[in-house]
Amino acid sequence: MRGMWTIAVTATLGLLGCGDSGTGASTGGASDGTTTEAATDGSATAATEPTATEPTTTEPAPTTGGTTTAPTSTTTPTTEPTTGTPAECQTAADCQAPTCQAPTCEAGMCGTMNLAEGTPVDDLPGDCRETVCDGAGGTKEVPIDDPPAQAAGDCKVVGCLQGQVEYTPADDDLPNDDNDCTIDSCMAGQPVFAAKPMHSPCGPMGANFCHSDASCQACKEVTDACEDYGSEPHETQATAFSLGEITDADANGSFACGTVVGAGDVDWYTFSGVDAFLNMVDPSRTLVAENDAGRLCVYMQCDNGTTTVGCGANDTPDTAPLGQKGCCGLGTVSPSLNCTGLDDSAKVWIKVDNPEMQACVPYRLDYHF
Repeated sequence: MRGMWTIAVTATLGLLGCGDSGTGASTGGASDGTTTEAATDGSATAATEPTATEPTTTEPAPTTGGTTTAPTSTTTPTTEPTTGTPAECQTAADCQAPTCQAPTCEAGMCGTMNLAEGTPVDDLPGDCRETVCDGAGGTKEVPIDDPPAQAAGDCKVVGCLQGQVEYTPADDDLPNDDNDCTIDSCMAGQPVFAAKPMHSPCGPMGANFCHSDASCQACKEVTDACEDYGSEPHETQATAFSLGEITDADANGSFACGTVVGAGDVDWYTFSGVDAFLNMVDPSRTLVAENDAGRLCVYMQCDNGTTTVGCGANDTPDTAPLGQKGCCGLGTVSPSLNCTGLDDSAKVWIKVDNPEMQACVPYRLDYHF
């Protein structure tokens, strides 16, 4: 075995000796400036000593072809101003012109040219005329069929005649004054509103009556003959005209029409007032009479318990012929009512008389409980 290892070492040394080129020669894997020496005792010992590194200077890379590239400038070149007067325009759109002329632009100067005769100009509609260009830079008006809007119900038809607005009477263009008590018609191009005959029906569902002054009233008109269109006879409390039964709901109540003829005439009315649940008794009465004449009295008696009646500051306490307490006054009378317990249902009487002794007093009586 020992002889085998000797052969291996010798072979190795031989391989190392094959690449040696002498002192200072480089081996295949060594860097420049490194010297390797073999040991004299037959062992391979390599010693590496550092070499001094010379400072290097980096020279700029030579340019190709012997030319040098200058740095690029980002500054926009300045345009030198031209000499002389600057141009006014580039196109006609840069210029202005008066009505009936068009702007032009020639050689940088603004100018104008006349528009053709008949060119329309902005104009107000409905005057039977149109403004057009005259071809010489001015304007002129020409007649056209351009009347104003037709107004319904003015008894006229509007049109144009030689450039002027013309109105022609039209009796079939009937007006409307929204009054049920007038007859609407036309006469020579003018609206006419004549009063309908007295007592013509008017108002909602035709339930009211026209008066001679073309007003619509709830009651018929009383003439100098002093007609009484009420329910007669009802001159006493015992013969009072019954208005039925009403509740104290605000929607209940109505009116009655009558006439007090002379000083001794008296009209009586009565109704049963029912105090409905959660409602409040408010027995207001209003007398609408001609010349503010006539007096109104209201008397009440509770269906149950004690009756307490209070009168307003402008009313006068009064007692009915049958003993009921109440209040009298002019215009509106609103007495208060209080019955024993929670139910204020009561019998109510209303009297209309004529203390001012006028010969004829037509009236409308509005009542509520």
